[in-house]
Amino acid sequence: MRIFHHKWFLVAFLAITLLIGFTASSWKIHQEYPYQFTYRNDVNQYYCYLPALFVYKDLSFKFKNDRLYWLTEDENWISLPKMTMGMSLMYSPFFLIGHGVASISDYPPDGYSLPYSIFIRIGTYFYVTIGLYLLYLSLLRFFKPWVSSLSVFLIFVSTNLFYYTMGEGEMSHSYLFFLYSVVIYFTLQWNEIKNKYALILIGLAMGLSVLIRPTSILFAFFPLVYFFYSKENRNWMKTNTGILLVSLISFFAPIFLQMLFWKTYGSGWIRWSYRNEGFFFDNPHLLEFLFGYRNGWLLYTPIMVFAILAVFTLPKKMKPMKWAIFFIVPAAVYILSSWWCWWFGGSYGSRPMIEFYALLIFPLAAGIQFISNLKMIKVVMIFFFFSTCFYNILGMHKKTNHELHWDSMSKESFWYTFSKMKLTGEERQHLEQLYKQPDYENARKGLVEREMD
Repeated sequence: MRIFHHKWFLVAFLAITLLIGFTASSWKIHQEYPYQFTYRNDVNQYYCYLPALFVYKDLSFKFKNDRLYWLTEDENWISLPKMTMGMSLMYSPFFLIGHGVASISDYPPDGYSLPYSIFIRIGTYFYVTIGLYLLYLSLLRFFKPWVSSLSVFLIFVSTNLFYYTMGEGEMSHSYLFFLYSVVIYFTLQWNEIKNKYALILIGLAMGLSVLIRPTSILFAFFPLVYFFYSKENRNWMKTNTGILLVSLISFFAPIFLQMLFWKTYGSGWIRWSYRNEGFFFDNPHLLEFLFGYRNGWLLYTPIMVFAILAVFTLPKKMKPMKWAIFFIVPAAVYILSSWWCWWFGGSYGSRPMIEFYALLIFPLAAGIQFISNLKMIKVVMIFFFFSTCFYNILGMHKKTNHELHWDSMSKESFWYTFSKMKLTGEERQHLEQLYKQPDYENARKGLVEREMD
């Protein structure tokens, strides 16, 4: 396998694996299970299509169950899942393995017994590992192997990608990280050798991304920049319209599956299942989204400050990459901070930014390569990178052990919990008094939040 020819990637992977083992108490949100698949909240909604199809054999969702699926009604009072089927499509290969094992063993083939949990969790590890490997290969086009290796290590260990792979890995973010990595790798490959099949994979990965999270349409700007960047590329596009059509079909294929489901079991081809939830583009919470104590992106993931600043160190041959970052990242921050629940409910850091790390790993690598030639700054940055790793693992530990609240962090509670490595029972009680619960009612209306008890 080619992966074994890349020793620097194996070094990064081994270091990540060892660190995962050493820090298990910091990410195991259910300590009693060796593999935990969190069948609750968002994940259970992403997953519900699979038990409905293979266990209950009823995609109309009229069967009786005690799984607390979030079913929302349309204008004709037809109840269907709030979430789309994108994540179910991603889970499905590993679900089917688990379903097969459960069917021939003593475990109940109900979609929720241990074999399902184990194999879907293995699926999460598979997707993230392949995503990191594809990014490593993409980085090698521009940077030294050791720089690429260190960048892969840091993008995992110093960010909340770590937590959303190991702790709540079946949330959508690590899967979108993989899909964005696929788009990046095959876009760069197409740009270099004009591999026609790369366009089909780009289309499919983008289609799945948009189905999982519609705001992912922003990321389509990345391949589009490369498609139209040079005269050579534009001419190629003009003379290969057939493969472009196939690529568009691959993009719309997963989206069409969802629309067909809505048409078959609901009231029409299009459905807005979020009811009274939406965006307030005239009132984005930019500062809170970036720096707020309630899951602020850069406050909880400070290595991204370095990555953003390092965009200016990208080499000239990466100009299309720079253009893509300048558009995609600010647009994502604006759109996500305009969502009514800009802190994104139960979260460790700003979880909707995780998928964009697949793009921001490139300026991170450029910054590392740049400072590697500066002796004095190099020492400072080694300490900074080590500190971001430690800070992220400490944050995960506090989140997992209920010393960092998922949606109610305040200035006082943030500094209190991070001032101590471990809290006593009495200190935990004091910490709980420092939390400030969000005003979900006003936030949903786009109004100023009230002070909540």
